[in-house]
Order: sequence, then structure tokens, then C-alpha cells
Amino acid sequence: MSIFNLLFGQKRTIQSPTFIKDFSKENHHLSALTELLANVEDAEKKDNIEKDIRLLAYGLDGENNVYFELKHSFLPVLCLHDVRLEYGDYVAQLDFVIISNKFICILETKKLSGNISIDADGNFIRTIKNRYGKEYKEGIYSPVTQNARHVDILKLVLSKELNINNMPIISLIVMANPKTIIKKYKCPADIEKSLIKYDQIKSTLDRYQNDKTNEYDLAEKEMHAIANLLVKLNTPIEMNFIGKYQLSEVNMQRKDEVLLREQLTAFRLKTSREEKVKAYLIFNNIEMEDIIAKYPMTEEELLEVKGFGKVKVGKYGKEIISIFN
Repeated sequence: MSIFNLLFGQKRTIQSPTFIKDFSKENHHLSALTELLANVEDAEKKDNIEKDIRLLAYGLDGENNVYFELKHSFLPVLCLHDVRLEYGDYVAQLDFVIISNKFICILETKKLSGNISIDADGNFIRTIKNRYGKEYKEGIYSPVTQNARHVDILKLVLSKELNINNMPIISLIVMANPKTIIKKYKCPADIEKSLIKYDQIKSTLDRYQNDKTNEYDLAEKEMHAIANLLVKLNTPIEMNFIGKYQLSEVNMQRKDEVLLREQLTAFRLKTSREEKVKAYLIFNNIEMEDIIAKYPMTEEELLEVKGFGKVKVGKYGKEIISIFN
């Protein structure tokens, strides 16, 4: 740090929460599941997919609550949502990462139904009512243990990649369901400190930001270096839904072809009426099957389809390609 910065402090341009990797309700997996549901006929498999859609949407709603609190916290921090770190043999799924000049915080978001209590040994017990109003209890995997592992992986990444070894990394478990009651009076002090409700995010992070005992002071350039590294190392996973729900790829492919055939036929009929010509002059059934078989994603690929020259591709190409995209 220069003498100027030592005397007058570093110039700060980050004045409010800045999302380097933003939150979006348009979730790729949720869209894929919704599309898959429309193409599955087996009742049991449809039920399983619908259950997963509800759970995913429920979790996203909880993360949206956390996102709102962060966006309106007025903290001078960089934020990232949904980062999947894959580093060597280690994998960590980070819901939110907050990078301050004083600390890094990993927020693990939990939107659990029912009430949560933590006993003296740190065990998490959830109490739920069934549809008949009867209560039952179940143990759940400790999110504190889960997030502690994420902290260790992030420490390793920062040490190896950026030579950052002593920056405080804080683990917070955020309960994002406003109806959930958390009973912490028996739990160990370290767990009690790390477990908060989503409306306590600002006050908790404020406390860490203004902690006079923490003399760490990271330059904004280094804050951005950490954020950019996490974006670079982010490796989203593609779910194999065909395998998960034990679906037949052949059957799914056939349903895809049926849908394409329906949409191409509808386009052909609409266009023929607009141009007042016979439908087969737009493209006949043999040409339509060749379009489906070749599955064109560009106008250049559509030129390879039987009966499609430059004139026809120029007239109908964009709309046909949009069907496949």
C-alpha cells in the first residue's frame, strides 16, 4: 500500500451492493423440468417431476428473499449468486458470495418448511405438521457443517490461485422462510452466531463490516480479482433428467418430433393462407420429414434440406429456424 493510501485511506468506488453474477428467477433447470413435464405421460414419473419443480421453485423463492435483502443493504460489497466451484477433487455449491474489503461471506440459503431447533450437540431437528395437523420430527443434515466445508474449499482456492491466505471468510446460514421459527437456546455458541433469518442479513453484515478488531483492508482491485476468479471457476452442472427419471430417450425423441411436426404443419398452413397458395408449395410432407431429420439450427443448415434453395430459405428460413431454436 502506498504512503498516500496509508495516510488518507484507499479510494473506494464500490458504494453499494454490486452483483458480478446476478440472481435470476429464469432458472435453467426449472425451465428444463417444465418442458420435460409436458412431454412425459407416465403418471408416476410426472408426479416425481412435478414434486421437483415445486421444490426448486420453493428454493428459488427463498433465494429471491435473500437477494432482495442484499440488494437493499447499502453495503459496499461485490456479490455473486449461484457459484459452483469445481477445484481438483473438491466441489462446492455456493448460494451467495459477498466480498467486502474486510471479509468474504458465504451465505447458505435454506427455505425449510416447519420449525427448526438445534440441540446442545449441534443436531438440527425439524418439526413439521402433516395435512391432518399432526406434528412429527425429523433430523436434517447440518447446513453449518455443509457450509464449513464450502469455506475450506474457498480458502484453498484463494490460497492457490491468488495467494490470499489470511482473509476472514464467514459462514452464515440464512433461513429464508418467514414462517419458520428457529429455536437456538440450547445450541452451541458458534452455531447460534452463524444461523440467521433473511431479514437479519443487513445488520449481521454491518456488524462484520464495522468490526474494529478486524484490521484487514482489501483493495478494490483485489476484490474484483476474487469475484472474477469465482466467475471463471464456475462450472454449472447439466442434469441428466432422462436418467434421473428413467425415461426412454427414444420416446422423448419421438415426442420432440411430434411437437416439431405439429408446429411446422401449423406454420405451413398459416403461410399458405397468407400467400393464398396450396400448403404443399410451402413445403410438402417429404420435405418436412427431411427438415426434422436434419434439425437445422441456422439458415445455412436449412439450405441442405431437400427442396430448400436460397429463395425459399430467404422467405421462410427465419421462422422455421425459430421453431427449432
